[in-house]
Amino acid sequence: MDVVVEKPWRNLQEYIKARLEEAAVELQLALILMGEGYTRNAAGKLFQAFKSYLAAAAGEKREELAARLRDVDKLIAYMPTRALVKISTLLGLEREARVALALRQYQYNGPDPEGITSLYPDRESAKRDFCWLAKRLIELTGSEKDLYTKACGAPEVDSKSD
Repeated sequence: MDVVVEKPWRNLQEYIKARLEEAAVELQLALILMGEGYTRNAAGKLFQAFKSYLAAAAGEKREELAARLRDVDKLIAYMPTRALVKISTLLGLEREARVALALRQYQYNGPDPEGITSLYPDRESAKRDFCWLAKRLIELTGSEKDLYTKACGAPEVDSKSD
């Protein structure tokens, strides 16, 4: 599903809407891939879901961010990976960003028991963080939970985000 994404400086609300839809689709794909056992591909899709969500959240807080960031419209539009931690910290999503970045690293390098090329020594440790971040994105976006159960098992009863 290719959607033409409006530029945030032209129509911020349409941009936010498109990025939220994109985040929901990427999240669904990530959960499907995880449910089928494709952990590394799922990690990459979840990273994309988070990045899209962060762009939408940044758009919603554009005025606040503009006071603290140069070229805020370009940052919102491109959401460069180099800026993920800084922007997510300003939005109260630093832990989510760090997990997303670790999962992106896992996507490219796979598990590494020595911890040199990946923070994750095995598939199960990556899956734990995947499921935590997927749950957070479901909470943040209001996405359906059905695919989560197949990919990650029954959600925890506790509604805390950590």
